[in-house]
Amino acid sequence: MRRVGSMRLGVAVVALVLGACGGVTLPDTSATPTEAGAAPTATPTDDPSSLPDEVVTKEAAETPTTPAETPTPNSTPSGTAEPEPTAEPESTVTVVEYRVEIATTGVDTAAFADDVDRILTDPRGWQQAGFAFIQGGDGAPYTIVIGEGDEVDRRCLPYDTYARFSCQNGPVVAINADRWRTATETWTSSLADYRTMLINHEVGHLIHLHHPRPQCPAEGFPMPVMGQQSTELGACTANPWPLPWEIELAARKAEPLAPPADHDVSDHRPSPPPQRHG
Repeated sequence: MRRVGSMRLGVAVVALVLGACGGVTLPDTSATPTEAGAAPTATPTDDPSSLPDEVVTKEAAETPTTPAETPTPNSTPSGTAEPEPTAEPESTVTVVEYRVEIATTGVDTAAFADDVDRILTDPRGWQQAGFAFIQGGDGAPYTIVIGEGDEVDRRCLPYDTYARFSCQNGPVVAINADRWRTATETWTSSLADYRTMLINHEVGHLIHLHHPRPQCPAEGFPMPVMGQQSTELGACTANPWPLPWEIELAARKAEPLAPPADHDVSDHRPSPPPQRHG
């Protein structure tokens, strides 16, 4: 912004000097969460820039012995200033600052904070939708916590997580430590992929996405990351990353972050686009 401003100042100085000699016209520069992993009724989830102004010269219209000049690509007839280019709109990035809390012990959860940071900053994730996830300190407005079943149950109330599931509840994402350690019996991919899915799913709720209906769009296709993959895959394949239509939906940012437990999702539950085998 400072560079454009200094260039415009330079144009103004040139205009002042040339204006004293006449024949110069300047352009006008005055233009222009969640439905948490668990359903409230006890169905939990585990889950760019402006160009510098141009000085445009007048035609030598009053000199009859001189043929009219051919306008150049950057000039217009009769000394009319070319319209100022319109800057491309900048994309809006929503910063989500969160803190990590490890409310358990053990080697399996010791690297939880690093794992969460790696997943949320991966280019395959929600940052494609215009979110920037920053791991902060105690003053961060959102919390991602990993704990044992009873701790997660307490953090998820009024959702029922049955000491087995994970949830998003307002500004809190609570991850069940047992699921982090072992995944679930229905999961058909690796433990690393399960952990990635779990974080993307629950943080997907935090940025106000919900379980799709249907959850499996067609046999043999990857399950949406907002599907409840911890409990069933149906005829779909395990998938740890948001699908393109989920990214597009999240990028609309139509709803506020961190929906509370009493949030009504009935009017904006998504449906996957039709899927067909090639």
